[in-house]
Amino acid sequence: MDPVLFKAAEAGNIDPFEKYQTCLDQLLTPDENTILHVCLGNQSSEPESTDFVEIILEMCPPLLFQANKKGEIPLHFAARYGHSNVVRVLIDLAKALPSDPESGVTEAKKMLRMTNEEGDTALHEAARNRRSHVVEILTKEDPEFSYPANVHGETPLYIAASRGTLVIGEILTNCISVDYGGPNGRTALHAAIREGAGGTARKLLEKEKTLTKTTDENGWSPLHYAAYYDWYGACTVEVLLEYDASAAYIAETEKKRTALHIAAIRGHVKAMKEIVSGCPDCCELVDNRGWNALHYAVASKEIEVFEECLENIPELARLGTKKDDKGNTPFHLIAALAHEQKQWRRVIYKCTARDIYGLNKRKLMVDDIYFGNFAEIRVINPL
Repeated sequence: MDPVLFKAAEAGNIDPFEKYQTCLDQLLTPDENTILHVCLGNQSSEPESTDFVEIILEMCPPLLFQANKKGEIPLHFAARYGHSNVVRVLIDLAKALPSDPESGVTEAKKMLRMTNEEGDTALHEAARNRRSHVVEILTKEDPEFSYPANVHGETPLYIAASRGTLVIGEILTNCISVDYGGPNGRTALHAAIREGAGGTARKLLEKEKTLTKTTDENGWSPLHYAAYYDWYGACTVEVLLEYDASAAYIAETEKKRTALHIAAIRGHVKAMKEIVSGCPDCCELVDNRGWNALHYAVASKEIEVFEECLENIPELARLGTKKDDKGNTPFHLIAALAHEQKQWRRVIYKCTARDIYGLNKRKLMVDDIYFGNFAEIRVINPL
């Protein structure tokens, strides 16, 4: 594309293109961007006037559907950069075109559903870039279409869930049918929790409560994510349990850890308290090695976390004598850990009647491990 024409397209100056009316679709950049792509992609803010777009398309209608090398049509660009007035113009021009008699789908809907090489529609682009006004327009124009995932497994709703309440609200309000799916078996609720978006999570659950039970490919529920990230004082944990307390009993696929195990190994005391408060008997659940949540509190290697469990979470404190598959109680693990982290010795010293923790399967008591330096655990890192 001639530099003069490129700059004119950037500025939305129509004059230089008057003499190119018969070949406007052949004015291309190396990425095969047309003058419409150039115009829409180089506006720092939404253009006040849509005259350039309208006149160019009047002169060369095929540009409406002409894609660049990445399969992006002008609507993708208008959605990405938040040019809502241009989005309306493009849709209106497509509506004026005759429908395909075989498919029965209007040209406008055909344009709305067009994907680029990564499988993104204009709605994917608008959601990713938090263009709530554009999302509103697009979803209202084609409310019955359930936008599928792109090549990365991302649906517009999944993307929106990680980008904010306003964006996702438009999709949930306007779309009749939505796809909640995301990559690696995750859902939009996983995405919202991962971003600490409690308000977004609540909106999703108001629409579809069963999302609390959907697990990703590793068997992690949204509550596992909430326990792991523990945003804003366990507020997302609270939201999830409010809608479905049974999520606390979901164990992952391979290692069989529950959200309480995850909160414990991460040292997230507030999340632990929230889970135990709502579902006290979930403390009985153990992983595939027989470790309970108090074992995991030791494995966090944060002595303050363990002491908080003993002093302020009685349901967890009572797990102190519970043995894993090797016969080790949490205090057997502490005895081994005290050899490499001296601060744990104070826990051992505080324990009266240490014999109540019994023998493990190697016939070792807590004192045997602590004084004899038997390395029961070389590395405590369940994650």
